[in-house]
Amino acid sequence: MTSTPLLVRPALAPIVAVDVDGVLNPDDPARAAALGYQPHRYDGPGPDGRHVSSTVWLNPDHGPWLRELADHAQPVWCTSWNHLAAEWIAPRLGLPSTWPHVPVHAGGIRFGHQSKLAALYAWAARRPLAVLDDEFGGKDPFTADQRTADGAPTLLRPVDPYHGLRRADVDTVLTWLGQL
Repeated sequence: MTSTPLLVRPALAPIVAVDVDGVLNPDDPARAAALGYQPHRYDGPGPDGRHVSSTVWLNPDHGPWLRELADHAQPVWCTSWNHLAAEWIAPRLGLPSTWPHVPVHAGGIRFGHQSKLAALYAWAARRPLAVLDDEFGGKDPFTADQRTADGAPTLLRPVDPYHGLRRADVDTVLTWLGQL
């Protein structure tokens, strides 16, 4: 069995954290089809156990792009979808269902910070971390800079929620990973 080795020690392998809503599922369904997204009907339990029925727009290009990132870093879901990202989103993008998730509540900005980042930073510990999310607070870049200065390189890559993940976002993360 062969595998693609990471260029850094496994204990320090970089992480790429991926959000779903606004990143893989854009906020503008009216334009989603024109941007290459395809509708998928979700009808089942939400992360909180309550029934959810809605259309999720996913772009088939995102699967190969995220697998490309996985060749250089450990991907992790950081989304209010929690375990459902691996169970429901991943198969529709051709991704493995084995990527871990960081347990978080619904996102949002509180006191200038994205509420998911505290749990993500604790989970990542001292490992290099890139975050693909559509929502960051005004204080988050300062905190990311502090993490970097303390020896845990951190990249916050804001994704336009009306377009979702773009190739330029992936290329930015790949460039950053190549500089570690």
